[in-house]
Amino acid sequence: MKVLLVGNHWTQAPGGAETVLVLTADLLRAAGHEVVPFAVAEERTLPTPVRDRLPAAAGAGARTRFGEAWAGTWSPRAYRALAGVVDRVRPDVAHVHHVFERLTVSVLDALRRGGVPTVMTLHDYKPVCPNFRLFTDGAPCTRCLSGRYANVVRHRCLEGSRWRSVAAAADAYASRARGVWSRVDRFVAPSAFLRDRVVDGGLPADRIDVLPNPVVAGAAPRAAAAEPPSVLYASRLVAEKGVHTLLDAAARLPAGVRVRLAGSGRLEAAVRARVAAEGLPVDVLGPLPPARVVSELRAAAVAVLPALWWENCPMAVLEAAAHGVPVVASAVGGIPELVDDGRTGLLVPPGDADTLAGALTRLVRDPGAATRMGRAGWARVRARHDPAGHVAALLEVYRRVGGVP
Repeated sequence: MKVLLVGNHWTQAPGGAETVLVLTADLLRAAGHEVVPFAVAEERTLPTPVRDRLPAAAGAGARTRFGEAWAGTWSPRAYRALAGVVDRVRPDVAHVHHVFERLTVSVLDALRRGGVPTVMTLHDYKPVCPNFRLFTDGAPCTRCLSGRYANVVRHRCLEGSRWRSVAAAADAYASRARGVWSRVDRFVAPSAFLRDRVVDGGLPADRIDVLPNPVVAGAAPRAAAAEPPSVLYASRLVAEKGVHTLLDAAARLPAGVRVRLAGSGRLEAAVRARVAAEGLPVDVLGPLPPARVVSELRAAAVAVLPALWWENCPMAVLEAAAHGVPVVASAVGGIPELVDDGRTGLLVPPGDADTLAGALTRLVRDPGAATRMGRAGWARVRARHDPAGHVAALLEVYRRVGGVP
């Protein structure tokens, strides 16, 4: 089978969507299938047979923020580039990942023009929420599930930007009017929680398969945490991830415990400033290569994801469990589908720094319990997120939409 993989970034980073995209390609190739990745052209773009056909990101070269925002609603060059790749490659099926604002929904039109059966993994809530996250003003939000996308403008949901918010709302109204999401033959939801929310927003339940993200587990759970004990946060430094709640909790941890932040994002400068001003026991490591993240994970006493938004199927949780590291995470979105509270990790209320600090302290002070939870988490992901099982299920979805053997 020849599979066209479509996503904003064909790189090792910056987030979970990219991690899943690269892993999907590896799994499909290992199963004997041909994979053709298509993304925006970047310096860090991985090898692909259509490297010469990749477009620049929508809005690249725009002279104003207004121009950049509106370019992200529909990209003629992404449409033309993908249409050309489809004509050249003739894929059996396309698997679309995160494409919004850089490739834009124009790629769905290009695939429909080429008659390519299309599967789409929903890494976020974009089909029903113009700001992707169902999150605004610091809390989960369902205003747009009714289709009243003007709320995005009213609340400036796109990082406070008026023009980005106006453009995103206009794009959402246009996508609904044009039936853009009907161009997708089958959706893959990595969590039941996400599936239920997008159905609330109007996507048809009978076209959505729940298929959790895969993860490659270590051959064995790590033997023991390093000393002195550390807490690892490996995700983007953005408000919806609860970074400031974690900094509040860091000040309440036992003496000698360090919180290590691996990642970058809009809040990085603010986080560094706060750590310095308050003398917090926090190391801001910046973005790290995957091998270094694994090294940090295997040394940590516990991994943490204090999310405020409705996470889908976060790789930060799965990758920690894959190495036998217990997780403390917010009980929001799809996270409770991944963490068995009290057995593979601990769930805490979002935004509650005291409870978060207490849960982290509990595992730091009881390494025996942490080890037991880590091992249980490792066994759980091996059973529920096995790559071989994932690719078999994915291929079945491809066959159903593409009618190929």
